[in-house]
Amino acid sequence: MKALVTQFHALNVTQLNRGGWLYPNTTYEWVWRTNKGSSIEAVQITALKSAVELSILVESTRMLQRVSLIYSTGPHGGKRPWFTCPQCQRRVGILYHAPFHPFFCRRYCNLAYPSQYQSRDQSYDRRHRMV
Repeated sequence: MKALVTQFHALNVTQLNRGGWLYPNTTYEWVWRTNKGSSIEAVQITALKSAVELSILVESTRMLQRVSLIYSTGPHGGKRPWFTCPQCQRRVGILYHAPFHPFFCRRYCNLAYPSQYQSRDQSYDRRHRMV
């Protein structure tokens, strides 16, 4: 069984864009928190013109990772940002981070969605409720 995406920290480019965090030459800290609000892990993000630099602490050493941004045009105009996976160069909306590793896409990390492991009964029940 593959590991699930819910077990890893996710960095969503759409969320960053909607929050105004992708303006060039801005630096901020993105923090993942527990349900009770305490900090679990943080990454420092510096937005550049066509990339973001992610600075994260890995085994007491600060690691810097540059992730390219590409843009697609929508059917009604506008631009939608995408990450480019640093390893496989795929266009993705979400990068995942496991402890002691840099950010990569779901396919490169060999991760699955929780819905991929539902039993047939649960799957049929969900489909029935959607109709």
